[in-house]
Amino acid sequence: MGLRGLFTEVPALMEVACPCMLMSPSTVAQYLPAQANLFDTVIFDEASQMSTAEAVGSLARGKAAIVVGDPKQLPPTSFFHTGFADEEEEQEDLESVLDDCLALGMSERHLLWHYRSKHESLIAFSNSTYYDNRLCTFPSPDVDSKVKLIEVDGMYDRGFTKSNRKEAEALVGEVIRRLKDAELSRLSMGIVTFSGAQQDYIERLLNKELAAHKLEAAAYDCEEPVFVKNLENVQGDERDVILFSVCYGPGSTGRVSLNFGPLNQAGGWRRLNVAVTRAKENVVLVSSMHATDIDLSRAGSEGARLLREYLDYAEFGEIALARSIKTNGFDMFDSEFEQEVCEFLRDNGFAA
Repeated sequence: MGLRGLFTEVPALMEVACPCMLMSPSTVAQYLPAQANLFDTVIFDEASQMSTAEAVGSLARGKAAIVVGDPKQLPPTSFFHTGFADEEEEQEDLESVLDDCLALGMSERHLLWHYRSKHESLIAFSNSTYYDNRLCTFPSPDVDSKVKLIEVDGMYDRGFTKSNRKEAEALVGEVIRRLKDAELSRLSMGIVTFSGAQQDYIERLLNKELAAHKLEAAAYDCEEPVFVKNLENVQGDERDVILFSVCYGPGSTGRVSLNFGPLNQAGGWRRLNVAVTRAKENVVLVSSMHATDIDLSRAGSEGARLLREYLDYAEFGEIALARSIKTNGFDMFDSEFEQEVCEFLRDNGFAA
């Protein structure tokens, strides 16, 4: 007998044997009868990534629902779902079941305690940029930032492979170095890329280097194995150390194109928020460009602006957060005094 037939034949027994069932929306549709009030409560996790069309079948089978998610994290998207997606083409983000619940004015409860980051510097950027410093974090015993920038002289091969070879080599070299170190190897690692092409390139290079150094077991035969993911599928993951490859940067002519793939889309700022909050101990950002290489007069997206600010934060630390005080999306100030002068001039008609 198939599972759907079993569930239909013994509904009372299922309630006793499995009072709590963990299922995906597609599994619910496949195995459970289309019947109202099958469950007292339906709970959705990571609801920001689930479209209402996906969720409605499960919602209809419950008497009540709890929808859990962060509207400042990833929305449902078609990015990277096929191997033929062009990351530089406009892609449409969909409304999530969480967005629709908020739009309906359903009762809300906010969770403000941040547990993951073991050092304030790991969450300080998102807390300041996305959450208005409302997150409750634990104070750190030292002031040294745990977000580190590794600058490489890399080139973004936009016209052909859409990857950055030198960034990949530097990042994989850092992973190998950590796995060989008795102390550092105790920390779990995850690799996040800002593009699908860079993810594929790093994955191939990493497996080659792990085999050459006989480190496959150290990387994969553990409780939290090394992963290589992109912006679209890293939500929900966490590791002690997160290593980033920005990938985008100067091309063969030395010019930065300012096309940052999914970060340029309307929801790109959410993708960055997800990415930079995955680490528990350290963040290592490998980049071929500095914050100053991103000209905001030419890059009009919120994602590009916040990438600029995060690069600045990774390089200079806490002082960069003060620099990012802004009046609008393209103003950058070195102090509150400069901001006040700018606001005064605008209030009196001296600037646009």
